[in-house]
Amino acid sequence: MNRGLLSMFTDRDFREPIEGTSYDISDIVSLGYVMNKSTGERYARAELGDGTALIKPVPSGNGISEIEYVIPAYRNTSQRNEIIRTLAEDPDLTQEMIACMMDISQSTVSNVMRK
Repeated sequence: MNRGLLSMFTDRDFREPIEGTSYDISDIVSLGYVMNKSTGERYARAELGDGTALIKPVPSGNGISEIEYVIPAYRNTSQRNEIIRTLAEDPDLTQEMIACMMDISQSTVSNVMRK
């Protein structure tokens, strides 16, 4: 696992990111960066064993930022579409960023938003 990327997350990030849940660093199954192509902002993404994803902005300087988004695990397209619609209520998020955070295509986000 990428130690530099892993250092972006702290123990506090794993304590109840969703009410009633608790994780630790051993629950991470994948780590990666996602980038908003239009703004150049980078985000660290930690996917946990149950499918939950923790998303944090990568600070431009030293330091660790707070978790900005928690994408809950979903089991079907109906649940996924509800998460997309909820995220789309945030005026700071573009369809492209939602797609990056959820590891889906921007066209999928667009299609969900049209329905």
